Amino acid sequence: MKAVRIHATGGLDVLKYEEVSDPVCRDNEVLVGIKSISINFSDVLIRRGEYPYMPDFPAILGSESSGEVQQVGSQVEHVKVGDRVIVFGHPSYCTLAAVPATKVVPFPDNVDFDAAAALPIIYLTAYHMLHTVRRVQPGETVLIYAAAGGVGTATIQLGRIAGLKMIGLTSQDEKAKLIKEMGIDHVINYRTEPVVERVREITAGKGADLILDCVAGENFGDNFRMLNTLGQVIWFGIADGNPTTDLLKAIGRDPSQSYGVSMFHLFSVMKNPQLSAESFATLIRYLAEGKIAPIIYRKVPLEHAHEAHKILEDHENTGKVILNP
Repeated sequence: MKAVRIHATGGLDVLKYEEVSDPVCRDNEVLVGIKSISINFSDVLIRRGEYPYMPDFPAILGSESSGEVQQVGSQVEHVKVGDRVIVFGHPSYCTLAAVPATKVVPFPDNVDFDAAAALPIIYLTAYHMLHTVRRVQPGETVLIYAAAGGVGTATIQLGRIAGLKMIGLTSQDEKAKLIKEMGIDHVINYRTEPVVERVREITAGKGADLILDCVAGENFGDNFRMLNTLGQVIWFGIADGNPTTDLLKAIGRDPSQSYGVSMFHLFSVMKNPQLSAESFATLIRYLAEGKIAPIIYRKVPLEHAHEAHKILEDHENTGKVILNP
């Protein structure tokens, strides 16, 4: 089979398109011919050596894809040869994968492979931040960092289903146009507008009920100037590095506000098989019914994975970048 592997961390040149031995399907596994691969910024961080959970080298990158079942192990009952499946939580920059049966989820024929591959990480992340960590209520206001990115666009679609008011942060007029067309209520260009003041203006001085922050870094403390009473910040990314804010000082500045801070990683959901299965079923149903639709920014051949990584590093994309073998 063909695969994109890294043998060491570094720049785009460490992504190597190679011939690798075909995997062997064991009794508890499913052999999947990969049709579509969804990439994430975590892949970039792993390649650069900046991710908290690093693989052993040489490593095939990626963690979500879709394809057709080519073989099933003797212990596997929930899928059969020919089924269309999402592969989640398994290296994916490859043409063939032998995957534990617990990591494959069937999806219906009216959903295409690219949409299926793009579903797991961004929609599960958005769904569980809204409905598990926060348990949002209709009418609440959510501030979304990187609103035109993968998790951002997923949050907008799920937020509309939940009846939320949404404010999105972005840096480009083209991206702002996209998320406005998706139905977001307000857009703030963080490069040209004072974000804190604009959020307070939009919310009539109250602030947002929920802030979803995938950026963090030295400006993380600004979140506490934009929160409503009993508001919550969910920190789920490190695009600008770990927060440098003294959280106790920031929260304690006005204890009567009763702010909450949560850290979210999708691994926490994967540790709960029932919760994971229920939310997956909900999202696949939404996808099949047309209630959600992943935004696909560009499709790139697998052998040109370096081009896809550059798109993410340059923050060029609106929505997902897909690799096709």
